[in-house]
Amino acid sequence: MHKTVKGITLALCALPLQVQAWGFAGHEYIGETAYYYLTEEAREWVDQHLERLDEESLATATTWADRVRGTDEGQWLGPLHFANIPPEENQIDMQRDCPNRRCVVGAAKDAVDIMFDPDADAMEQADALRKFTHWITDLHQPLHLGFARDRGGNDTQVIFDGEESNLHRVWDTQILNQMNMPSPEQLSHENPLSETQKDWGQALINWANEANHLARRYAYEDINDGDPISAEYVQRAAPVIEQQLLNSAQRMARIINDAAAQP
Repeated sequence: MHKTVKGITLALCALPLQVQAWGFAGHEYIGETAYYYLTEEAREWVDQHLERLDEESLATATTWADRVRGTDEGQWLGPLHFANIPPEENQIDMQRDCPNRRCVVGAAKDAVDIMFDPDADAMEQADALRKFTHWITDLHQPLHLGFARDRGGNDTQVIFDGEESNLHRVWDTQILNQMNMPSPEQLSHENPLSETQKDWGQALINWANEANHLARRYAYEDINDGDPISAEYVQRAAPVIEQQLLNSAQRMARIINDAAAQP
């Protein structure tokens, strides 16, 4: 049975800073929103799979890959949280930027393949579903598709609200913590799910390119090492972050709905 994660909107302002994409509260916010978009068939499919993994809800499942970071498995998964596109290029090249599919795009594609595989057993699909929920959310944080030269903003030091920080953390949590997001139920109600393409492998590549373009235009633009983050910068970034949270939730739901409907 799905359990609503309560207080996510408040948690966005209350949780301590995290180094993971969107922070735990942001991941859970996306997962909770996605659940509202699921068909009844898909909700049952998700609930049954997550019960096999002792996951409380789709919202909490999204944080699994960050929860295991300190373990051997978590360390092996490390490269799967991001992909880097060279500054002189404007499209991801899977051979160049994701060798052996060891990046967030390849990991998401691998998980989707298993979710749609009629020969995969239930436990294998459950594990793929849980991993997919994290990779799809990471993929929508623009600096997870940033540049290798500063490790997606981690090595670009900035000042945020008078305190030392880094550009990646600013986009992961610090701007998000200041945003007054609607509840997941309200967000989903105000933004109906529309039809979309079902070539999910190509869609994941398109969304990675989209995130990289947002990183270039909004995250990296006019920011140098040591700069303070201005109010104007935050005003430009906040709508991008809100849209990416919504995109991530809707796209997660579309793929899950499609996977659950497979014969």
